[in-house]
Amino acid sequence: MNFISVIFIYLFLAPVFSKDHEILKCLGDEEKRLHLKKDLSPIYDLNQRLISELIQIPKVEINPSDYLVICTGEKFSESWNLLELSIKKRKSLFIIPKNISDIQRSMIEGMIEDYIESSREILLNVISQVQTQAPTATCLKEEIPELDNFFTEIKYLQEDVDPQIIFSGKDSKIFEKLKNYPLAFEKCRARLKKKLKSKSTERPKKS
Repeated sequence: MNFISVIFIYLFLAPVFSKDHEILKCLGDEEKRLHLKKDLSPIYDLNQRLISELIQIPKVEINPSDYLVICTGEKFSESWNLLELSIKKRKSLFIIPKNISDIQRSMIEGMIEDYIESSREILLNVISQVQTQAPTATCLKEEIPELDNFFTEIKYLQEDVDPQIIFSGKDSKIFEKLKNYPLAFEKCRARLKKKLKSKSTERPKKS
């Protein structure tokens, strides 16, 4: 999309941009918390990506019950929760205001669809970033064996299979384990340390 087209869309949709974009406030609070902790983990990058995606969709909000899941109570990450629900619930996650024209509604629906389609690629990027920080090359494969088949399906079958079918069922287990990747890393480091210690204590064979 060229610059002129972007300006046109934003001028056209300006009247429906929300001053109280609650989900962006939620993500902004997480961004501030991560910044204060100097946390540059994959979650920080995910937070930045989701903010940049949602800020382009005017006056769209999250269903109240889903908003509570994403932004309140005990949570690993607001951004992670949003990504998970975006993949699981897709367009039904969002609420579009009723007091807008049909043309505006159509444009906003298209923006939501674009975001939903990008959520798959966003997840794969997060997984790739986590993988690069893993203490060993096989760490994630050892701790989350479901990932192998998941990658095969999402990379090679995505054009022929509905993403919801790929993610249904197995996604909960994958998401839950990925949320605990720091613990997975600890387990991998412990195995690596034990392996190195075992090698260092082996006596060299006599010739």
